[in-house]
Amino acid sequence: MVLIRAFFVLSTAVLLFGCASQSKTADQLRENVQRNATFSSREVFEVKKPYRQVSDTLRKKWLECLDSTTTGSFHRGGNTFGTQTNIYKPKVAVTDRRTELTLQHKVTGTGITQLGGPPPEGFFIIVTDVYPIDKSTSRVDVQKHMPGYAGVIKAIRNWAEGTSKGCPDLAQ
Repeated sequence: MVLIRAFFVLSTAVLLFGCASQSKTADQLRENVQRNATFSSREVFEVKKPYRQVSDTLRKKWLECLDSTTTGSFHRGGNTFGTQTNIYKPKVAVTDRRTELTLQHKVTGTGITQLGGPPPEGFFIIVTDVYPIDKSTSRVDVQKHMPGYAGVIKAIRNWAEGTSKGCPDLAQ
């Protein structure tokens, strides 16, 4: 219960801070990270595995683990103030030269207004690009523009390296 409450407080804070710069496209998220916008970060690493292997693993786990919807209520003064539904939509686009994995987040519910006019499936919060370096090495470029999600970032690295296949808790 405490974890759910913390998740909803964090989600509400996200709605109140930095709404003007929320990313409506994957390219806009990359631009926000490039200019060091608030809440943005980037992690780039290389994996000693062929591009196709890393791409296939990340695609599979991305779609399996990050397609999620959670609903809960939030309280003020001991009374239920409203309900909130967090919808996460993962997408994948694969070519011979790049795999693009995007995660969108949409918030709906009573008492909720998501400022900035989100796209139909939500603002882009994480973009991961995978590139071949050579026949046996791949580069993974993870960019995010939202506080939190450390568990997702760690899972991406673990999936790419093959050290863990577990799904992250989106509330972290």
